[in-house]
Amino acid sequence: MRTFLFSLLAILFATPGFGEKNNIQKYKLENGLTVILYENHSQPTVFGSVAVRAGSKDDPADATGLAHYMEHVMFKGTEDLGTYDWEAEKPHYDRIIELYEELRATSDEARKAEINQEINEESLAAGKYAIPNEFSNLVQAMGGTGLNAGTGYDFTYYHNSFPPFQIKSWLDLYAHRFIKPVFRGFQSELETVYEEKNMYSDNPFRAVSTDFMRQAFDAENPYGRLILGKTEHLKSPSIKRINEFYDAFYVPSNMALILAGDINPEEVKPLIEATFGKWENREAKGVPVVPDNVNIPKPIKIKEKLTPYPTIIMGFPGVNVSDKDKYAFDFCTRLLSNNNQTGLLDKLVLEGDLISASAYHQQFKYAGLVTIQAIPTFDMSQMKFMSLSVVEKLINDEIEKLKEGNFDDWLVEAFKDELIKQHEMSLETPASVGVQLMSSFAYELPLDEFLNYNEKIQSITKDDIVRIANTYLTKNHITYLSDIGEPVKDALKKPDYKPIDPEPGHQSAYAEHFKTIDLTEVKENFVDFDKDVTTSQLAPGVKLFYTPNQQNDIFSLVIKYGVGSGEIPTLDLATELMNNAGILAQHKPQDLKKEYSKLGCSVRFQNNESYTYIILEGNEGNLGAACQLLSRTYLLPELDEKQMNNVIGSEVGMRRVEKTNKDMQAEALMDYMIYGENSPELNRLSTAEIRSLSISDLTGDFILATHYEASVHYVGKIPFEELTQTLTGNLAFAADLKKSTSPYIRPIAENKKESVLFLNNADARQSEIYLFTNGSDYQLSQEPTIDAFNQYFSGGFNGLVIQELREKRSFAYSAGASYTKPAIPGNPAFQIGYIGTQADKTADAVDEFVKLIKEMPEKPERIENIRDYLVQSSRASRPGFRSLSQVIESWQMKGYTTDPNKSLIPEYEKLTFETILDFYNTEIASKALNIAVVGNRKEVDIEKLEKVAKVEKVAVKDIFKDENAITMPRFKN
Repeated sequence: MRTFLFSLLAILFATPGFGEKNNIQKYKLENGLTVILYENHSQPTVFGSVAVRAGSKDDPADATGLAHYMEHVMFKGTEDLGTYDWEAEKPHYDRIIELYEELRATSDEARKAEINQEINEESLAAGKYAIPNEFSNLVQAMGGTGLNAGTGYDFTYYHNSFPPFQIKSWLDLYAHRFIKPVFRGFQSELETVYEEKNMYSDNPFRAVSTDFMRQAFDAENPYGRLILGKTEHLKSPSIKRINEFYDAFYVPSNMALILAGDINPEEVKPLIEATFGKWENREAKGVPVVPDNVNIPKPIKIKEKLTPYPTIIMGFPGVNVSDKDKYAFDFCTRLLSNNNQTGLLDKLVLEGDLISASAYHQQFKYAGLVTIQAIPTFDMSQMKFMSLSVVEKLINDEIEKLKEGNFDDWLVEAFKDELIKQHEMSLETPASVGVQLMSSFAYELPLDEFLNYNEKIQSITKDDIVRIANTYLTKNHITYLSDIGEPVKDALKKPDYKPIDPEPGHQSAYAEHFKTIDLTEVKENFVDFDKDVTTSQLAPGVKLFYTPNQQNDIFSLVIKYGVGSGEIPTLDLATELMNNAGILAQHKPQDLKKEYSKLGCSVRFQNNESYTYIILEGNEGNLGAACQLLSRTYLLPELDEKQMNNVIGSEVGMRRVEKTNKDMQAEALMDYMIYGENSPELNRLSTAEIRSLSISDLTGDFILATHYEASVHYVGKIPFEELTQTLTGNLAFAADLKKSTSPYIRPIAENKKESVLFLNNADARQSEIYLFTNGSDYQLSQEPTIDAFNQYFSGGFNGLVIQELREKRSFAYSAGASYTKPAIPGNPAFQIGYIGTQADKTADAVDEFVKLIKEMPEKPERIENIRDYLVQSSRASRPGFRSLSQVIESWQMKGYTTDPNKSLIPEYEKLTFETILDFYNTEIASKALNIAVVGNRKEVDIEKLEKVAKVEKVAVKDIFKDENAITMPRFKN
């Protein structure tokens, strides 16, 4: 009877473009839980998610941040998971809840300190019974990847991907985690949230965005406040209120289960009924908050000094996600800026009037906001940025053109093609489809919104766009002008807490049950180099890789030239300039972009140290014409001095930011530590050298890159023989191509002495710390051992780094480490670690991280979990069809002749803990350790850092090359 009722409740939706056998089904269980299933067997993986219609907008006004706290503590387990003795733990847990209420009730700072110490003592007592990260350990054991969660304004979600044969285990575990959750380890998680806030505080653009949203919405509107919550509420949290939030909103009728990927719905439905169907049909007590939409009755202008370079943000009222006009809004913003650079604002960028400009429509469940953001050009003659008032006028002039309908009619049709192309490509991976289905539930949108997207886009007219522009893009808007400056940051001090140190070797009652869950049929789907991809020689020195596209009619063509900025230093600038190019005597830059759009195609140029890429995507029916246009683009590029000045001015302007920007300094200091005098920041062109460049220099250097050996990666439906003829007849390659030496391997410094490189940044709220150890020359035979070591030392939530530094000691929101392998064997490997921590925690965090590296804790009981993860995740690991040929090419370059997983899985199954230990003792423990720190020296305990290693103070000029820089020699032993 239950099965019959179950099938009656199911509603089947056909999905255009998904293929005959793929479909979406949506139904409800008897307890009210929504279930959405998407079947797609293109990859051996499943994306699983649980979504809750409750986000930060639903936080109580006097306890903001609850929804985000809820997301964090939902990983801590239940009465049967994450503890080996709940009865013994419970009295301490209950007392902790009481103490947090006492903390909220008092304003006396001395009493607050006493209560915090009591909380710490009770947390230590409760922690004796806890099993840290047991939930994530079980996810790892089933080969789960991408474990995470997120809190938005309107909803919260929990997700990861997993092998299809682990469907029973995943359903059982995720169903269990939401029944009787226990929010243990709250004190350490509280500190983790502090660190997350610190991380965002050091991002100046986050400060501007936060202030802009506060100005756009009124002071009481939850869309105008931080999802993390107000600082005063973070300092006085409440587990009691979190429990109330859970009871109010985490009920089946307010939640959804989404499964997308390699599933058989008819086989999965009974499993869902047996797991999620057990949830109690509780009453939904939570009343969702319904915020007002943006209301700007008169023009508002705000002037601040918060960003490292001048920025303008303009805000206009928009519409919510359910409004019928939301699609017309998409066209409005794309007519201002879009990926094809055919918009009105794009023209200003392409012609050198702005460094960048973008327009987008932020949509919430109950509100919408159109945002336009731009950065002015850097005037090389005056060595300063253009006035923001000039930028404001430029933008307003383009908005008026939009309101007047002063744009080509064909652009509307081109945008329809572009939006549909983007939508079709978003359906190519189960995870992407799963996220969209999750959003449709969260926003209470009918599946028709998703399934009939193409038809809705096709219905938009030019009149719709002009109407929207005149109705919403009026003079009543916010103009936010941020000049060069620094935001004021909240002060959060390091608490004096003792770290929680649970007893090792225990297992929960649920974990014992989890072991008994059997697998469904294991079907391995390894890549076949010969069958999955077809190859041939397209021209001398040009190899063609062809991958069939069985999902849609969108082709992608990637030309990958075997040279990058490692060999031609100007290629970064040259490639950027090529994205703004026209065709000599034929097309101006934006006219050329429009020509591509008329063909239903787009092109972009990019590069890295090893390769230069030309990427063409679009309508396969126009492939020949698009290739002809592309050939003329890179053979006969036309650029003007204004564009040149903009590219060079942008680079020179950004270099001024290096003097204060912590993230740029941290990256440069890390490179300096790893590569010494070979650091990319020390080997770049100086400002004087950049200013002396000409258009012919940069266009010549890009053309030089096209005279190197290349590989062409094509994905499409056209038959291989026809493709070869089309490309041969329409795509131009130079004769006598130069031999490629890529990938470029930057020489690594041989660090034989230990040191702490310290760069002072007086504005840093959070210190950026990197730890570096030289490795040996990498050999392919080391692959399984390195994978196992990385998983042990820094394997997501389960690795030592997160366990010891985040979970146990609350030093960081973000931390990790990796033994990094070069692109091809026979070159040096190295280990790099990272942690971002509050400034006054810096010395302690460094000290503990060093102990991990120098005296790595031995936890042999983890080896079974690591083996399981590596084996199971490899069985479900297959590149998507868009990237398949490029992945195969990289595998072949390493020396593989078949899918690496074929040979790796048997090696993973033989792993022992001694394998990891031997590797650690040889490659890590015996090597010199070097540390790089960017932080505020007034807050960092330098004397304590000196006890780790000699502190060498580094200045900005030491790590960035410029005309006045003096390079400091490194590691001269």
